[in-house]
Amino acid sequence: MLPVFTWAGIHTYADQSLLREGNIVKVRVSETGIHCIPYDTLKAWGLRPADVRVLGYGGQMLSENFTLSKWDDVPSVAFHMEKGMDGVFNSGDYILFYAQGTTRWDMKNGRWHHTQNPYSNYGYYFLSDSAGEQRLIEDQSPIDDTQIAIDVDWYTYYGVHELDQINLIDASAGVNGGGREFYGERLNANQSKQTISFPTENVITHLPSYCEVDLAATSSTPSTIEVRMNGSTKIGMTAAISISDNYTRAEPGTVKMESYATTTGRQQVEIEFKNTSTGAIAYLNYVEVNIPCALKMRGKEMAICNASEVMHAPYIRFTMSNANANTEVWRVTDGVNIQRMTADRNGDKLIWKDDNTNAEKYVALNPRATGWLQPAKVGRIKNQNLHALQDVDYVIICPEEFKEPAIRLAKKHEEVDNLTWAVVSDEEVYNEFSSGTPDASSYRWLMKMLYDRKREGRTMSVLLLGSGSFDNRKLLSRSGTGRLLTYQAYNSLKETHAYATDDYFGFMQDNAGVAANGDFKEVNAKMDIGVGRLPAKTLEEASNMVDKLCRYMDDPNQSKWKSQILFVADDGDHGLHVKGADTAAEKLRKDNKDFIVNKIYLDAYTQESNAGGESYPLAKNQFDNLLSNGILMFNYSGHGGYNNITNELFMKTGDIQRMHNQNQAFWMMATCSFSHCDGGLVSAGEEAVLNPRGGAIGVLAACRTVYATQNEVLNINLCDTILGHKNAWNYHMTLGEAIRIAKNMTGRDMNKMPYILLGDPALRLLYPTDYQIKTTTQIDTIHALSIQTVKGYIQTEDNDTAHWFNGVMDITVFDKIQQITTRDNDEPNEQRKVKIDYEDYPNTLFSGQTEVTNGIFEFTFMIPKDIRYNYGNGRMVYYAHDTINEEEAVGHFEDFVIGGSSSVTLQDTVGPEIKVYLNHPAFTSGDATYEFPYFYAELYDEHGINTVGSGIGHDLMLVINQDPRKTYVLNQYFTATNSYKEGIVRYKMLEQAEGSHTLTFRAWDLYNNSSTATLDYQVNKGKAPIIYSIVTYPNPVPKTEALHVDIAFDQPNELVEIQFRLYNLSGQVVYSRFDKIVSNIILDMNEIGSESGIYIYQISIKTATSEYVSQTGKIIIK
Repeated sequence: MLPVFTWAGIHTYADQSLLREGNIVKVRVSETGIHCIPYDTLKAWGLRPADVRVLGYGGQMLSENFTLSKWDDVPSVAFHMEKGMDGVFNSGDYILFYAQGTTRWDMKNGRWHHTQNPYSNYGYYFLSDSAGEQRLIEDQSPIDDTQIAIDVDWYTYYGVHELDQINLIDASAGVNGGGREFYGERLNANQSKQTISFPTENVITHLPSYCEVDLAATSSTPSTIEVRMNGSTKIGMTAAISISDNYTRAEPGTVKMESYATTTGRQQVEIEFKNTSTGAIAYLNYVEVNIPCALKMRGKEMAICNASEVMHAPYIRFTMSNANANTEVWRVTDGVNIQRMTADRNGDKLIWKDDNTNAEKYVALNPRATGWLQPAKVGRIKNQNLHALQDVDYVIICPEEFKEPAIRLAKKHEEVDNLTWAVVSDEEVYNEFSSGTPDASSYRWLMKMLYDRKREGRTMSVLLLGSGSFDNRKLLSRSGTGRLLTYQAYNSLKETHAYATDDYFGFMQDNAGVAANGDFKEVNAKMDIGVGRLPAKTLEEASNMVDKLCRYMDDPNQSKWKSQILFVADDGDHGLHVKGADTAAEKLRKDNKDFIVNKIYLDAYTQESNAGGESYPLAKNQFDNLLSNGILMFNYSGHGGYNNITNELFMKTGDIQRMHNQNQAFWMMATCSFSHCDGGLVSAGEEAVLNPRGGAIGVLAACRTVYATQNEVLNINLCDTILGHKNAWNYHMTLGEAIRIAKNMTGRDMNKMPYILLGDPALRLLYPTDYQIKTTTQIDTIHALSIQTVKGYIQTEDNDTAHWFNGVMDITVFDKIQQITTRDNDEPNEQRKVKIDYEDYPNTLFSGQTEVTNGIFEFTFMIPKDIRYNYGNGRMVYYAHDTINEEEAVGHFEDFVIGGSSSVTLQDTVGPEIKVYLNHPAFTSGDATYEFPYFYAELYDEHGINTVGSGIGHDLMLVINQDPRKTYVLNQYFTATNSYKEGIVRYKMLEQAEGSHTLTFRAWDLYNNSSTATLDYQVNKGKAPIIYSIVTYPNPVPKTEALHVDIAFDQPNELVEIQFRLYNLSGQVVYSRFDKIVSNIILDMNEIGSESGIYIYQISIKTATSEYVSQTGKIIIK
């Protein structure tokens, strides 16, 4: 017995799809009309001809208004079976069915208007010999002859001329376009006229014809459009494009006119573009006509629709002349329930009567004629049954070839998040929800069905695993590889309005976006489910992104990067971006005090200028190090484009491609076009998620130009939702939910629509939520040079101590909050500078680690002499992880005061002990390095290391070649190790020029005694790496387990190519693998499949510019 569902919305859905069983053949049609399939063709396609069924409803675009009714699944279409004189359907016979192409005609305000499907060039149907019901066309039920009807002997011919050749958002290149409208012929000074002809016959000259011409013009002065039809002229205008308008590509113009035909034959429409300004161009969109014609049969098939002038009549009686004995009329209004009209014959006249409540459509035809259109076979499809799905939390829609990685990702969510899931191909969705025709609304209808069936209290999300293009029909050659459809805005003339948005697939309410007049506007709708997209063009890209997401969810690196958040603000615009970024940053910091909010506001740094332009090298270096070490979220506000951010090119696509940061952040980019992911070029946002070894774990950014003020609103709202645990214990909000809620909070703002999540909407950021860290020590005031011990515990949800918690805790202690003032670097006039004040914690008093034993911790640190002596609250931030149970905790403590000096005086005149090296402890002075070395300094002092930075010159300072311009403060890169007395500086240096260099490093203790160390080094670009050591474990390794291989070499955190070969003792290669790694690989011994014994491995590594270097070793498989 089939399951019975209870629906939440106004729609009902089949419990099972007709496509779930039987022999199914998919066919396509390119135009609307009667189509023929011969008996022998049906047989050749593997069908039993006598049992054939026609399923579907063709290629018209689905309505975006979900309050309207829609065919569910694939309905059975009534068709005609021509059996010939013997009355048996066999060879030589055929079926005829009415097929709908991609152009829909609707009656609006007394005229027939067309809608072109922007997703497909074809309409699709299914043929079967068992699925569904065989429906042959039946006669219309007779209408009571006593009903008064208006007699009509004419009809309205409708036609359209429309060529889709150019997208005006990128008219010249056709690469990064936008919006769903494409334009056709160009009109300019050299070719200012265009004549369009329509194949009409028997035109009625005493009734008016109607014409509508739609076009767009780009010119610096207003343009005149003259439309001539039947000797009449109508003049229209298009506005000039303002010189200051950087976003409008053309101005629209529509000319509507009525005229009376002067001939009964073909009708012509002439368009003339008049503009004298240089470079003025008009682009023709369409020419649409409604022409009254005598109801006189011509040819084997003639489309007929109600005449607009008699729409008010309750019944209508048609009289058609020139009909022969075989002529019949089908009512084809809904395309599925085809009926043969009951007609009377009077000589060559055919007379039928019908209800005139709706705008009906008919086809008059001779079913025994020849030369019919025939559908093209697409192929046999596999049986499918999406309509049987229910209780699904997570849906992945992807091309069929991406299903394997999609299923891996879905199973990972089942394992980690207990989600129920479904992985479906785009073709499967089209087949059951849009008659096999590509249509973006089919994705929404699938999710709508599942949403209406969902369990109470469950959230849902959909991931589109496949790249998209503004050119859904692939009309242009350079518009990119669209593996899945995109929803494009109707506006196609203004860049800020011609956006793509994936929000559309998250509108689940029946009336979402529907205005009172029935029009749909996506900006008026609210999202009900999370939506994301992974922009894979190839199976390799899809697999890489899924691997990256699965590694992230495995949570392999539990450390304090999870409590780090970075806000970057652009300079310029008199502090606009700083104010926007800081409002969001402070909102997040005050609501989530367990996190460290890092602020890099470019206008607070010194701007350097050289032949290459302006730059912020210190800010850039700080940014690179933070990203390399790992942060939870990176939030940017400012200028940007599809391949960079800031006018100083602070981060470019090349930088993103080279990233190999192990701990990837979620990026919120409040800027223009950073994720222009629906064009022919790969955007920076795409590069960030496509990078298999680094970049971002997800990116929320705009795919079009957006405005800073509205960006700020969305950014603040996202900062309010992204760390959703702040008001609930142990609760992770998914990216999809956080973005959905933030967008809904933003309201009816068009600016939010282009923001697309390039990432997995079901992903939860790895911020710790297991336990809280509480401080038990009562601290009053901490003075300079005082020693402070702090105690506390790991707290459970029940306010108890987590006695089973054993691991390591990271501590960061900050001096008082400070006010920092920006410089307005881009404003040369000092009187006009707008300097912005903001607050931050720039001075770190202590950064170190301590052990947590049985849920209890204790640490001691010494306060530097160089604190600010005014009194104010300090701040401690904690992160801890249990090294056994892999649980985590975070916390903060601000209930203490820092200020004043200590009364304790000690005699200390000796500076810290310093050991410096590059890349690896084995590096010695004079050795060679590659051009991006890591600097390390191991420090020890009985009275601690000064990292405050508030004393003049008392910083951890690195100087290259004694050049003041190459002086770097490294306070924030120091971490105490065993106690506050010792620690290490780890710092990735800026690119070093080839040749010999000397670095000088100075460190201070907390009593302001200093020491200096120097190191000579040689930079060799393209230098081959040096392997220092290889550690394999476990070794011996069981043949059913994994072998870990850790490689230490002199280019830490650099991505290298590796060749791993395993040899038996006879010298034969039994296993080999090629990969790209940063420091380690994991080998599945099941995959290797070798017998127990002793083996020799050879590991060879190289950079992109070096030769391979190798090292060998031994492993034992048991």
